[in-house]
Amino acid sequence: MRWRVARTTRPNDSAERLVFFTDAVVAIALTLLVLPLVDVVPEARESAPEVGELLRVNLSLIGSFLLSFVVIFRLWWAHHQLFRHVSRLSGPLVLGNLLWLLSIVLLPWPTAIITAYDASPGTVLLYIGTLVVSSGSLTLLTVVVHRDPGLSVGRNRETRDEILGSATSTAALILALVLGTAFPDTINFKALLLLFLSGPAEHLVKRRWRNRPEPAEPVEPAERPEAEAREMDVDVR
Repeated sequence: MRWRVARTTRPNDSAERLVFFTDAVVAIALTLLVLPLVDVVPEARESAPEVGELLRVNLSLIGSFLLSFVVIFRLWWAHHQLFRHVSRLSGPLVLGNLLWLLSIVLLPWPTAIITAYDASPGTVLLYIGTLVVSSGSLTLLTVVVHRDPGLSVGRNRETRDEILGSATSTAALILALVLGTAFPDTINFKALLLLFLSGPAEHLVKRRWRNRPEPAEPVEPAERPEAEAREMDVDVR
Protein backbone atom coordinates (compact mmCIF):
# COMPACT_ATOMS: atom_id res chain seq x y z
CA MET A 1 0.00 0.00 0.00
CA ARG A 2 1.41 3.38 -1.02
CA TRP A 3 0.84 6.49 1.08
CA ARG A 4 0.93 9.79 -0.75
CA VAL A 5 -0.06 13.31 0.31
CA ALA A 6 -0.52 15.79 -2.52
CA ARG A 7 1.78 18.79 -2.31
CA THR A 8 -0.52 21.12 -4.24
CA THR A 9 -3.96 22.40 -3.40
CA ARG A 10 -7.05 21.25 -5.27
CA PRO A 11 -10.55 22.76 -5.27
CA ASN A 12 -12.05 19.64 -3.66
CA ASP A 13 -9.55 19.57 -0.77
CA SER A 14 -11.81 21.32 1.76
CA ALA A 15 -10.36 21.99 5.20
CA GLU A 16 -13.62 21.35 7.07
CA ARG A 17 -13.18 17.59 7.48
CA LEU A 18 -9.64 18.03 8.78
CA VAL A 19 -10.87 20.60 11.31
CA PHE A 20 -13.70 18.30 12.49
CA PHE A 21 -11.26 15.40 12.87
CA THR A 22 -8.78 17.57 14.76
CA ASP A 23 -11.44 18.88 17.15
CA ALA A 24 -12.56 15.31 17.91
CA VAL A 25 -8.99 14.21 18.70
CA VAL A 26 -8.45 17.19 20.99
CA ALA A 27 -11.70 16.42 22.84
CA ILE A 28 -10.52 12.82 23.40
CA ALA A 29 -7.15 14.05 24.69
CA LEU A 30 -8.89 16.37 27.17
CA THR A 31 -11.04 13.46 28.37
CA LEU A 32 -8.01 11.21 28.88
CA LEU A 33 -6.50 13.77 31.25
CA VAL A 34 -9.18 13.17 33.87
CA LEU A 35 -8.94 9.35 33.90
CA PRO A 36 -6.13 9.21 36.52
CA LEU A 37 -8.32 11.29 38.85
CA VAL A 38 -11.18 8.85 38.37
CA ASP A 39 -8.94 5.84 39.02
CA VAL A 40 -7.72 7.05 42.43
CA VAL A 41 -11.22 7.35 43.91
CA PRO A 42 -11.88 3.61 44.60
CA GLU A 43 -8.37 3.10 46.01
CA ALA A 44 -8.53 6.21 48.20
CA ARG A 45 -11.65 5.09 50.08
CA GLU A 46 -9.56 3.30 52.73
CA SER A 47 -6.60 5.68 53.00
CA ALA A 48 -8.66 8.88 52.76
CA PRO A 49 -12.16 8.37 54.17
CA GLU A 50 -13.01 12.09 53.92
CA VAL A 51 -13.37 14.00 50.65
CA GLY A 52 -11.16 16.78 51.98
CA GLU A 53 -8.39 14.29 52.69
CA LEU A 54 -8.83 12.80 49.22
CA LEU A 55 -8.33 16.23 47.64
CA ARG A 56 -5.31 17.00 49.82
CA VAL A 57 -3.55 13.72 49.04
CA ASN A 58 -4.10 14.10 45.30
CA LEU A 59 -3.40 17.82 45.12
CA SER A 60 -0.45 17.38 42.75
CA LEU A 61 -2.55 15.13 40.50
CA ILE A 62 -5.31 17.73 40.37
CA GLY A 63 -2.78 20.47 39.65
CA SER A 64 -1.25 18.51 36.77
CA PHE A 65 -4.69 17.87 35.33
CA LEU A 66 -5.66 21.55 35.45
CA LEU A 67 -2.32 22.64 33.97
CA SER A 68 -2.53 20.27 31.02
CA PHE A 69 -6.22 21.03 30.49
CA VAL A 70 -5.50 24.75 30.18
CA VAL A 71 -2.45 24.10 27.98
CA ILE A 72 -4.37 21.87 25.55
CA PHE A 73 -7.26 24.33 25.40
CA ARG A 74 -4.85 27.20 24.69
CA LEU A 75 -3.17 25.23 21.90
CA TRP A 76 -6.53 24.23 20.44
CA TRP A 77 -7.71 27.84 20.48
CA ALA A 78 -4.58 28.94 18.60
CA HIS A 79 -5.21 26.14 16.09
CA HIS A 80 -8.83 27.26 15.75
CA GLN A 81 -7.78 30.88 15.12
CA LEU A 82 -5.33 29.73 12.45
CA PHE A 83 -7.81 27.57 10.53
CA ARG A 84 -10.24 30.45 10.23
CA HIS A 85 -7.96 31.49 7.36
CA VAL A 86 -7.83 28.04 5.74
CA SER A 87 -10.29 26.90 3.09
CA ARG A 88 -8.18 24.33 1.22
CA LEU A 89 -5.53 21.78 2.06
CA SER A 90 -2.01 21.03 0.94
CA GLY A 91 0.49 18.28 1.73
CA PRO A 92 2.66 20.38 4.09
CA LEU A 93 -0.45 21.63 5.89
CA VAL A 94 -1.79 18.11 6.49
CA LEU A 95 1.58 16.79 7.66
CA GLY A 96 2.10 19.76 9.99
CA ASN A 97 -1.37 19.24 11.44
CA LEU A 98 -0.59 15.54 11.96
CA LEU A 99 2.54 16.43 13.95
CA TRP A 100 0.52 18.88 16.05
CA LEU A 101 -2.12 16.22 16.75
CA LEU A 102 0.59 13.74 17.76
CA SER A 103 1.85 16.14 20.44
CA ILE A 104 -1.69 16.75 21.73
CA VAL A 105 -2.49 13.03 21.95
CA LEU A 106 0.84 12.38 23.68
CA LEU A 107 0.43 15.09 26.34
CA PRO A 108 -1.66 13.01 28.82
CA TRP A 109 1.28 10.60 29.14
CA PRO A 110 3.91 13.12 30.36
CA THR A 111 1.15 14.64 32.50
CA ALA A 112 0.80 11.31 34.32
CA ILE A 113 4.60 11.01 34.57
CA ILE A 114 5.14 14.41 36.23
CA THR A 115 2.46 13.45 38.76
CA ALA A 116 4.04 10.10 39.66
CA TYR A 117 7.71 11.19 39.66
CA ASP A 118 9.63 14.05 41.25
CA ALA A 119 10.90 16.86 39.05
CA SER A 120 14.05 15.87 37.17
CA PRO A 121 15.69 16.70 33.84
CA GLY A 122 13.87 13.73 32.31
CA THR A 123 10.39 14.67 33.49
CA VAL A 124 10.88 18.31 32.52
CA LEU A 125 12.19 17.27 29.11
CA LEU A 126 9.21 14.99 28.47
CA TYR A 127 6.55 17.48 29.49
CA ILE A 128 7.89 20.81 28.24
CA GLY A 129 9.49 19.10 25.24
CA THR A 130 6.04 17.88 24.18
CA LEU A 131 4.77 21.45 24.47
CA VAL A 132 7.67 22.68 22.33
CA VAL A 133 6.76 20.18 19.61
CA SER A 134 3.12 21.23 19.77
CA SER A 135 3.80 24.96 19.68
CA GLY A 136 6.57 24.58 17.09
CA SER A 137 4.37 22.58 14.73
CA LEU A 138 1.66 25.22 15.13
CA THR A 139 4.17 27.91 14.19
CA LEU A 140 5.14 25.84 11.17
CA LEU A 141 1.47 25.66 10.18
CA THR A 142 1.12 29.44 10.41
CA VAL A 143 4.09 29.91 8.10
CA VAL A 144 2.71 27.39 5.61
CA VAL A 145 -0.66 29.13 5.52
CA HIS A 146 0.91 32.58 5.23
CA ARG A 147 3.19 31.61 2.35
CA ASP A 148 0.55 29.81 0.28
CA PRO A 149 -2.30 32.15 -0.75
CA GLY A 150 -4.10 29.19 -2.37
CA LEU A 151 -4.94 27.83 1.08
CA SER A 152 -7.02 30.91 1.96
CA VAL A 153 -9.22 31.22 -1.12
CA GLY A 154 -12.47 32.95 -0.13
CA ARG A 155 -11.17 33.89 3.33
CA ASN A 156 -8.96 36.55 4.88
CA ARG A 157 -5.26 35.75 4.67
CA GLU A 158 -3.20 35.27 7.79
CA THR A 159 -1.24 38.32 8.87
CA ARG A 160 2.39 38.69 9.89
CA ASP A 161 1.29 39.57 13.44
CA GLU A 162 -0.35 36.16 13.86
CA ILE A 163 2.88 34.43 12.86
CA LEU A 164 4.71 36.56 15.43
CA GLY A 165 2.30 35.52 18.20
CA SER A 166 2.86 31.83 17.56
CA ALA A 167 6.62 32.25 17.20
CA THR A 168 7.01 34.12 20.51
CA SER A 169 5.13 31.37 22.38
CA THR A 170 7.40 28.74 20.83
CA ALA A 171 10.51 30.76 21.74
CA ALA A 172 9.28 31.10 25.34
CA LEU A 173 8.73 27.34 25.59
CA ILE A 174 12.18 26.59 24.21
CA LEU A 175 13.71 28.90 26.82
CA ALA A 176 11.57 27.27 29.51
CA LEU A 177 12.79 23.84 28.38
CA VAL A 178 16.43 24.91 28.64
CA LEU A 179 16.04 26.50 32.08
CA GLY A 180 13.81 23.71 33.45
CA THR A 181 16.18 20.91 32.45
CA ALA A 182 19.28 22.84 33.54
CA PHE A 183 17.88 23.60 37.01
CA PRO A 184 15.39 20.80 37.77
CA ASP A 185 15.66 21.16 41.56
CA THR A 186 14.84 24.87 41.71
CA ILE A 187 13.17 26.04 38.50
CA ASN A 188 11.80 22.86 36.84
CA PHE A 189 8.17 23.45 35.71
CA LYS A 190 8.12 27.00 37.08
CA ALA A 191 9.91 27.91 33.86
CA LEU A 192 6.52 27.71 32.14
CA LEU A 193 5.76 31.08 33.72
CA LEU A 194 7.89 32.51 30.90
CA LEU A 195 4.83 32.10 28.71
CA PHE A 196 3.40 35.19 30.40
CA LEU A 197 6.32 37.15 28.93
CA SER A 198 5.51 36.13 25.36
CA GLY A 199 2.73 38.71 25.19
CA PRO A 200 4.90 41.72 26.16
CA ALA A 201 7.66 40.50 23.84
CA GLU A 202 5.17 40.26 20.99
CA HIS A 203 3.91 43.80 21.62
CA LEU A 204 7.48 45.10 21.72
CA VAL A 205 8.28 43.64 18.31
CA LYS A 206 5.02 44.96 16.87
CA ARG A 207 5.85 48.44 18.13
CA ARG A 208 9.25 48.29 16.45
CA TRP A 209 7.53 47.23 13.23
CA ARG A 210 5.16 50.18 13.43
CA ASN A 211 8.00 52.64 14.03
CA ARG A 212 10.01 51.30 11.14
CA PRO A 213 9.53 53.48 8.03
CA GLU A 214 7.85 51.82 5.10
CA PRO A 215 10.20 51.12 2.19
CA ALA A 216 9.71 53.53 -0.67
CA GLU A 217 8.04 52.05 -3.69
CA PRO A 218 10.17 52.13 -6.83
CA VAL A 219 9.13 54.84 -9.27
CA GLU A 220 8.70 53.60 -12.78
CA PRO A 221 10.16 55.86 -15.45
CA ALA A 222 7.57 57.82 -17.38
CA GLU A 223 6.96 56.68 -20.91
CA ARG A 224 8.34 58.99 -23.55
CA PRO A 225 5.93 60.38 -26.09
CA GLU A 226 5.95 58.40 -29.28
CA ALA A 227 6.96 61.44 -31.36
CA GLU A 228 9.87 62.17 -28.99
CA ALA A 229 10.98 58.58 -29.12
CA ARG A 230 11.02 58.57 -32.90
CA GLU A 231 12.84 61.88 -32.91
CA MET A 232 15.59 60.57 -30.65
CA ASP A 233 15.95 57.46 -32.75
CA VAL A 234 16.70 59.53 -35.87
CA ASP A 235 20.27 59.18 -36.89
CA VAL A 236 21.64 62.72 -37.28
CA ARG A 237 24.11 62.92 -40.10
